[in-house]
Amino acid sequence: MARPDPTAGSCNRAEHDLSRRLFLQGAAAGGVGGFARLFAADNAAKAAAKQKHVILLFLSGGPSQFETWDPKTGRPTGGPHLNTQTTVPGVRFDEYMPNLARLANKTAVVRSMTSDLGDHMEAHYLAQTGHKPTAATAAPPHWLSACAHLQPGPGTLPPYVVLGAEQGGMAVPGPGFLGAGCQGLACPGKGRGPEDLPAEAAAAAQEFHRRDALRAKADARFADGRTTPGTASHSAAFSAVAGLLENRTLFDISREPARRAEAYGPSAFGRDCLLAARLVEKGVPFVRVQHQNGLAWDKHRRAFDSQRHITREFDTAAGALIDDLIDRGLWDSTLVVMMGEFGRTPEILGQGPPGRNHWTKSWSLSFGGCGVRPGVVVGSTNEDGTAVKDRPVTVPDLFATFYTLLGIDPRTELEYEGRPVPLTENGKGTPIAEVL
Repeated sequence: MARPDPTAGSCNRAEHDLSRRLFLQGAAAGGVGGFARLFAADNAAKAAAKQKHVILLFLSGGPSQFETWDPKTGRPTGGPHLNTQTTVPGVRFDEYMPNLARLANKTAVVRSMTSDLGDHMEAHYLAQTGHKPTAATAAPPHWLSACAHLQPGPGTLPPYVVLGAEQGGMAVPGPGFLGAGCQGLACPGKGRGPEDLPAEAAAAAQEFHRRDALRAKADARFADGRTTPGTASHSAAFSAVAGLLENRTLFDISREPARRAEAYGPSAFGRDCLLAARLVEKGVPFVRVQHQNGLAWDKHRRAFDSQRHITREFDTAAGALIDDLIDRGLWDSTLVVMMGEFGRTPEILGQGPPGRNHWTKSWSLSFGGCGVRPGVVVGSTNEDGTAVKDRPVTVPDLFATFYTLLGIDPRTELEYEGRPVPLTENGKGTPIAEVL
């Protein structure tokens, strides 16, 4: 079985020196104690910067490639939106994506994605696990659960956090056969942390630890001679809660500077993106952010008017996130992925307020950071966007790329009941060389 090389990968590992601003802040904090606190914080930031992270911005419903990264303005399929020039010569995005257009020289775009599952639930599953839906007992994990298993990060922090919940019959794929230790910690969205944690009072925390110690004794007695994935998952869940009690301020975005928070915009998605940046800076390796609830990007009707709002909201928050990660010194170690489960049809529906149906033959997405070659556009579609013109990229290719960027050999096999399980379906997928 191939095993990941912990020293491999494309992430830059640049050290970040103390800035003059931080030095002055430390001096102002007062004497040796203030500087010591600054020094400790700086070391923590450096440690976080060396660790590889992922922030997945998932756009459920199928964002239109025509109204995002591959506009066809002026063509019969192009729709009413205009486009805007990006910082990459000759590359244009939708007019309502000015911030991502400004940052195009920091990211890569794939315009030649192709897949074959046009049902939301099936495509949703494929786009987040690298596997087609299966009835097999070894349910494949979400790719971030797989990452949390292979690169778990600091022990007291949750390795994987999910911000915002899917609704409307959709569900975020779980850890599958990897168990609860790789389950994404669910947060309700709007920049809030997990619900139903014990109260902040010290007495409440002490009571939790007292009860947890009794629980651990009972578990140990029960598990003696019968260690199973179920018992291990049970214990892992309680350990995770204990870790959260030690990191109560982790989810408190009120501690972020007001100017930084304002840049993300007033939306729930913006607050979640701000929280994602905070979590990564504190050392959480993997974060999934849901843009709105349900199938917000599923624009069969009334597409173009509503698209203005949703695209602006996404562009504001995603642009601020990239700027923020750069400012925090985390861009070179954080892979930011912006994608949905498929694209939209070239044909514009003529009945009622116009929109687009589901489309899998040629769609787009974007990602950057963590060693991604910036300013690259992979593949292209023909002039009306009806087909991939060159360089088709499949979902397994995409995940092979992500794993490679994180220093994980995409041929790595997980293990379930003594059987090898590849990271992508049947071990398919070739990394996209153009972005590495």
